[in-house]
Amino acid sequence: MANRWIGFQGDDRAATLENVGRFLGVTMRLQYKIQVATALFILLALAIILIFSQPIALFLNNWAFIQILDALSKLGVLIAVIAFLLEIPKREERAKAEQQKIEFEYWQVIDAAAMTGNSTSYARKIALENLVKSGVALRNIDAPKAELRRIDLTGADLMGANLSEADLTGAMLDRADLSKAYLVNVRLYGASLVSTNLDSTDLRGALYDDDTIFPPGTYPESRGAYRIAPHSVLSGVQIPKAILWGVNLQAANLQNANFSGASFHGAALQDADLQGANLAAARFRNANLVGTNLKNANVRQANFWGVEGLTPEQVRLALHWETATYSPELEAQLGLIKS
Repeated sequence: MANRWIGFQGDDRAATLENVGRFLGVTMRLQYKIQVATALFILLALAIILIFSQPIALFLNNWAFIQILDALSKLGVLIAVIAFLLEIPKREERAKAEQQKIEFEYWQVIDAAAMTGNSTSYARKIALENLVKSGVALRNIDAPKAELRRIDLTGADLMGANLSEADLTGAMLDRADLSKAYLVNVRLYGASLVSTNLDSTDLRGALYDDDTIFPPGTYPESRGAYRIAPHSVLSGVQIPKAILWGVNLQAANLQNANFSGASFHGAALQDADLQGANLAAARFRNANLVGTNLKNANVRQANFWGVEGLTPEQVRLALHWETATYSPELEAQLGLIKS
């Protein structure tokens, strides 16, 4: 009996599966017929529209409802244009407010750098450039000792600005207004000042080289600036604590000049004449001193570590040479090795 019951159950499952299969087949065939009928209907409708396009267009054009829709669409366009025009002043006000906010943030960066005394501030440099691009005047700005190498201040209004001792090496200052600006001891190596207004600009102690471009008719040396270049005549100049990194002063006349506390890091001083110069606490790390004349120069506590070409004979001609710092090899040659 058990086997017969199991047999009946198997027959029922087979019959059920067969019925389900038939139902799915019928359903799929019906869906296919519907899809074919829909495609044929669409094609027929397109063909009718294509054949009777002109009559249909005339009918729709004369239909009042279509004309109302057309008028409403034109009215909608008119309303959109009016709304756009009315919104222009508000957009301009929002843009102006946003610009003022951005400018205020730039000034915060500049003021923060000045308050902390941070000479190297990339954020301040970017802020200054962006303010100039926005046409904001930088009159009377206070940025002494700021590191502004290769900054682009083309066309800037810097009237009365305090940039004393700032590093403007490679700076773009074309067409800028630097009238009455304070550029004392500023570094202008390779800077471009084409068509720059330098009326009453204080250039005392400013350092420039042969790559610096001044406006025609400007004579920086007559205004107290110093040309830092080979064969320059700078005898007796007073520029203590000057930054002279990597400068070329080969064969320059630097007799009796005051370079106390100056930095000559990597400078080319071959055959330069420093006789009688004040070099107290000056730093010459990695400078080239081949043939440099140090006779009677004050080198008290100067640093000659890592210099090239300096001989014991040159050193002994200087004053207070025993107090200076030298590389171990030169120190040994001078008999300064401490036990």
